[in-house]
Amino acid sequence: MSISYSPSFQPLKVFPKSNLSGALTLKRYNVVTCTKKSHEDISLESKVDFLLDRVKWDDKGLAVAIAQNVDTGAVLMQGFANREALSTTISSSKATFYSRSRSSLWTKGETSNNFINVFDVFLDCDRDSIIYLGKPDGPTCHTGSKTCYYTPVDELLKNPEVCSWVTISFHGHQNTSPHFLGQAPRQNTEGWPMLLLNHVGSVISC
Repeated sequence: MSISYSPSFQPLKVFPKSNLSGALTLKRYNVVTCTKKSHEDISLESKVDFLLDRVKWDDKGLAVAIAQNVDTGAVLMQGFANREALSTTISSSKATFYSRSRSSLWTKGETSNNFINVFDVFLDCDRDSIIYLGKPDGPTCHTGSKTCYYTPVDELLKNPEVCSWVTISFHGHQNTSPHFLGQAPRQNTEGWPMLLLNHVGSVISC
């Protein structure tokens, strides 16, 4: 899934005078090929622009962007994307996000080489969140884990003292944990009130 925005040009060949007629024919073929590819690029660019216009960006021009493993279905990470980040993801096939803290684009793996190679992009039914469906080159989380979500909620609630970098807002209090939600939901077998899950207000993932 790669889209090139720059026109593709065929090189012109130089022929001796004795083969002038053949050269003209070949040159004409090259020019036609060049024009055709250029039109294809313009068409693809128009389609990308059309897609970007369909996304319901928030008042800051952002939308939630989730990276998901195409092979396992595991949620790898969550970030934010703006128009340029989504366009870059489509053109480069590398999961690209917008950093709100740095106010700049960043491609997952640009420092670690653990890229997420994107094969497809999905919008949800409301068109206000994005999924990058791809294959990671290595661990996604900066901790070395395959995913940023690898600790279930009940473990977090049992061990609130292990707080570090994920913050959960619950009943107005801030509890933190190094991990969050890396496995499929488990049945509540130890009496934890299911109402807890309804009060988890926000999660800030790595």
